[in-house]
Amino acid sequence: MNLLETEPAYSREVRVRRHVRMRRAKQFLRPLPRKATLHRWPILKRFAETARKRPYLWSFRKREVSIALYIGFVITFLPLVGIQFILAFAAALTLRANLPVIMGTQLVTNLATMWAIYPALNMLGNRILGFLGIGDIESRLGQVAVSTTIGGLVAGIALGFIFDVIYRIAFSQAKKSHINLKRILKK
Repeated sequence: MNLLETEPAYSREVRVRRHVRMRRAKQFLRPLPRKATLHRWPILKRFAETARKRPYLWSFRKREVSIALYIGFVITFLPLVGIQFILAFAAALTLRANLPVIMGTQLVTNLATMWAIYPALNMLGNRILGFLGIGDIESRLGQVAVSTTIGGLVAGIALGFIFDVIYRIAFSQAKKSHINLKRILKK
């Protein structure tokens, strides 16, 4: 007897939808660094051996992913263009965070998007400084740096919180439905 003949249409539909979601997640994670492809990344290849020896860098438990989301988005929105990946890797090592997630958050700001993101962060920082009653800083460059940094910290923490809540909800849903993620991700 064939499995498809005995399976109700509803459970088959659920299984197909779950498969589509997993394929979408795999496509999203494909360009991110993994144990096997870490040596291909230009900056990270020097640290590939160190990263392979630390299994917590590749763990998708709630703790590691939460830390990676918060720290990753904060580093992403700080005006540190060019050294974000190095700082994210160092933060993942020292704080025992998930490396693919923290590196994935760094891809938010790139040459195409930073021209819109950093001025918005500067405006957010200026509004926060104005709300707190902190006057202008003497130099214009100092004002821009401080307001962009404050805006980046606030936006990074807020976005980290939003994605952390989404991940925790998805994690609890996957746990309730008894999905064997290891088996699905091996395919």
